[in-house]
Amino acid sequence: NNNMAVHKVVKWPKIFLFGDSITQFCFSGEGCWGALLADHFQRRADVVARGFSGYNTRDCRALLPHVVSDLKDVVGATVFLGANDASEMINRQQYVPLQDYVQNLKDIVAHFQKFGVDPIVITPPALDGEAWQRNCAESGRLYTKNEELTAKYAQACSNTANDLKVPCLDLHTAMINQEDWQGLLCDGLHLSRRGSELLASLLVPALEKQLEKRLPSQLLLPLWDELDAEDPSKSFTEWCNNNRIT
Repeated sequence: NNNMAVHKVVKWPKIFLFGDSITQFCFSGEGCWGALLADHFQRRADVVARGFSGYNTRDCRALLPHVVSDLKDVVGATVFLGANDASEMINRQQYVPLQDYVQNLKDIVAHFQKFGVDPIVITPPALDGEAWQRNCAESGRLYTKNEELTAKYAQACSNTANDLKVPCLDLHTAMINQEDWQGLLCDGLHLSRRGSELLASLLVPALEKQLEKRLPSQLLLPLWDELDAEDPSKSFTEWCNNNRIT
């Protein structure tokens, strides 16, 4: 009885994005870098985002075991944190001392490595202090960030990734090197569409290079015109038997 046949299940590789609000918003209209990744890797990998607005590395280190207890099928990941850590001490909820930020990053990376995944560490983006100060004034929030502070945390992030021998995407430097780099941000802190496009354009080749042996180079499953029109089940069985799907 064909209905009782045991079918191989296609395991969909996953790319896991972990971070703060810039990751939380990564499928939005402006902050669309996650959507651009999902589009690029369509039918080769699912892009899963776990982003938490306002969180710093202290929060995320404590949270990680609750959201990443099993990285089954995850072939690649990003860790994108530091924009909130880089606050002045008066912002006690978000401020994380630089040396603690470095240690937290190390612990977060180690958690991913425990599951055999070397995450790509992304530095905090550049901060447009003037624009963010305006945004804070309009929303009645205390202004506790500045460009110099953000640059220090971005440099520490890059150094830490290099020390750990994991890939680093230095978004901060990439942004500063662009003309009119302030336009890469929508409010001085979060990425605009242009900033998201820049990040995706840097991240796609980095992921492709890193995941060369872990991701299918072709689309998963047969193309529509390759299916047996009379018996598509036969086509799927043959494809599953001929392809590594776990």
